[in-house]
Amino acid sequence: MRLHRIALVLMLPLAACLDVESDVTVGEDEVISADTTMILGRQLFDMMQMMGPQGAALCPADAERVETPETVSCKSRETMTIDEAIEQANTAKKDDPFLSEMEFAKLDDERLKISLPLDFENIEGKPSELTDDNPMFSMITGGLEGSEIVMRLRALEIESSNGTISEDRTMVELVIPTVEILQPSQTLPKTFDVVLKYRDCGFFGC
Repeated sequence: MRLHRIALVLMLPLAACLDVESDVTVGEDEVISADTTMILGRQLFDMMQMMGPQGAALCPADAERVETPETVSCKSRETMTIDEAIEQANTAKKDDPFLSEMEFAKLDDERLKISLPLDFENIEGKPSELTDDNPMFSMITGGLEGSEIVMRLRALEIESSNGTISEDRTMVELVIPTVEILQPSQTLPKTFDVVLKYRDCGFFGC
């Protein structure tokens, strides 16, 4: 799960439908695994390939790819340790103002705090011409109707979150309409916040 890749998804100058489903598990061994599925409209996919390595990173060479004339589906799996995720988050915060509120931090030997930015008003690089009075704006936002970005986090226990926590408290989910990136409704929180317990060290500690 590359954090810069998540940021790239959030900052796309969208030109066609984009559905993203990211399922992230924080294991007791401090390994984070992420299964990500992206369904991109053919026009958007072709455009991203012309952006060079950054655009191509949306659908890496080792991803499972299914192509049709209308869409391209990319399924990939990535792993990293908690310490690697913390290091990436700290670097990303320095490189991109939009990610300044992102946080990966250990609270102790059992718990992790995660905050992912959702303040799409502050994304840099949006095409300035995409405003409400531009006919292209309504075409693009209309094409995104029904598309979603789904983020799930799984762990031994979700202690707290502003997302939707499952009944057994082992998973939390946040669903974001993709159109929010271009046309923020001010209904989303500024960040997706989660405090999770990824292992139980018991009375004597880890």
